[in-house]
Amino acid sequence: MNCHRQKPSPKLCFPVRMMPAIAALALGACLWACTQADRKPAGATEKATMAYPSMLEATLVQVAQSQGYFRQEGLDVSAHVHPYGKLALKELLEGKADFATVAETPVMLAIMNSEDISVIATISTSSIGHAILARKDKGIHTIVDLKGKKIATTLGTTAHFYQDMILAINEISPKDVQTVNLDVEAIHDVLTLGDIAAVSTFNPHIVVTQKKLGDRLITFQDKDVYTYTFNIVATREFTSKNPDKVRKLLHALLNSEKYVREHPLEAQKIMSAFSGVDSGLLSKIWDDYNFSVALDQQLILLLEDESRWAINSGLTNERQIPNYLNHIYFDGLRSVRPDAVRILR
Repeated sequence: MNCHRQKPSPKLCFPVRMMPAIAALALGACLWACTQADRKPAGATEKATMAYPSMLEATLVQVAQSQGYFRQEGLDVSAHVHPYGKLALKELLEGKADFATVAETPVMLAIMNSEDISVIATISTSSIGHAILARKDKGIHTIVDLKGKKIATTLGTTAHFYQDMILAINEISPKDVQTVNLDVEAIHDVLTLGDIAAVSTFNPHIVVTQKKLGDRLITFQDKDVYTYTFNIVATREFTSKNPDKVRKLLHALLNSEKYVREHPLEAQKIMSAFSGVDSGLLSKIWDDYNFSVALDQQLILLLEDESRWAINSGLTNERQIPNYLNHIYFDGLRSVRPDAVRILR
């Protein structure tokens, strides 16, 4: 910015002794104006609404919010917090949020049901985030003992997919158990209050329930069943009309990724306060999660595999697997971290 001192009008006269002082004042005013202009952000702060759950998978979002990374990028983010990602996605689809964080299973089902969704990036992954918890006093000591028993889960979530997959690799058909749809928030109590023998759920509900019931529980957990993803999504219309907001969001999340990597204990404290889960419990499972911003080929393969599962399980009326490449927003992450885009096109 160039600042120029205008020449005085010919009609104005100043004593000679005042000229140095006037010049100094004018120069000071000019320098102050230039400095203030330099301090202004590149653009005006933009508002955005983010729906996300109070879960460990949303760590990068909550850290970005608590550390002010969104504001540094010029985004004023209003947080709409939910118990789990499927509800955050529901709010997005109802037009009440600009962005949502959610695992890939609800995203798959929404796309299969013709919803207009675009995946912006994956922000966390884990292969140890799910388990089936069962009561020993219900006669369950091996996974085969689940046959004929009631298993509560939340339909259309990763916990539901995990249940069917771990049963399948142990040669148990979904028809061999009675699957009961249960809200995630009831997981803590259902094993003690009802006639449910087992639940299929995800963290932090796994570690909280294990602590609550202790030796009365047996846990069926297999890290080789699958690695699930947690993702930032928006509608395709929103991403096409708001590329700058998407870029700002991704910049903030990349800053958050760096913070989590360099300050894991501080990040755990942030998430403990946010989720209400004891920091000691969080520390036990923290290393099971990979918090990074990426678009990986594994996401496409996972969405396709889960689509086949949804079709075979009668969770959708659609019979064809969508082209999920049409539901990935490549431009955002490619513009801020090209090497994090690892999806073949």
